[in-house]
Amino acid sequence: MDEEAATREKKVLSILAQELEDGESLAAEARKMIFYLLTEKKGYQPEDIEKNVIFKVTLGEEISYSSADFVVSVAGKRSMLIKCSSGSLSSRERQAVAAARLLGSSPLPVAVVADPVNAEVLDVATGEVTGEGFGAIPVREQLVKMVSEHQPVQFSAARLEKEKRILLAFDAVRCCVPQGADGYGVSLKGPGQE
Repeated sequence: MDEEAATREKKVLSILAQELEDGESLAAEARKMIFYLLTEKKGYQPEDIEKNVIFKVTLGEEISYSSADFVVSVAGKRSMLIKCSSGSLSSRERQAVAAARLLGSSPLPVAVVADPVNAEVLDVATGEVTGEGFGAIPVREQLVKMVSEHQPVQFSAARLEKEKRILLAFDAVRCCVPQGADGYGVSLKGPGQE
């Protein structure tokens, strides 16, 4: 590699490193803000909220793991999954829906994708956006009512396999922006580099 190409590569890696750092800062800010919103404004108790939920995804012989930033339980049931991101929320909708469909023995009714300035609430059964903005995130009483009226949707084994593939594809790509429970992102280090 000539000197000009090496210089160009260093500049590109420097820009990417800064973007990843900025992305993780924004995702961390979103996680803090969402926890505050849930506990201080939406009526949830800290014991209703699981943070950094890691769950197993088995696809054929392969075992992988995925994550959610928060899982909210009401009436003794996991009811709402929240994924925080620093990127486009619409690009994360499908990932959140797939995670909510796979997290438990039956799909959770509600999924949320959020960044520091906006949120989208999704119906897990249909995958449709049902509300936009932080005000659309259900307060505890609304979620209790939703869960009591919710008829769990059962997806076929073939559909669940597709959901696993969708979720794992998102987790593998990560859209070059750190997100998820541990903020894992793209590594800028090649083999053998520290």
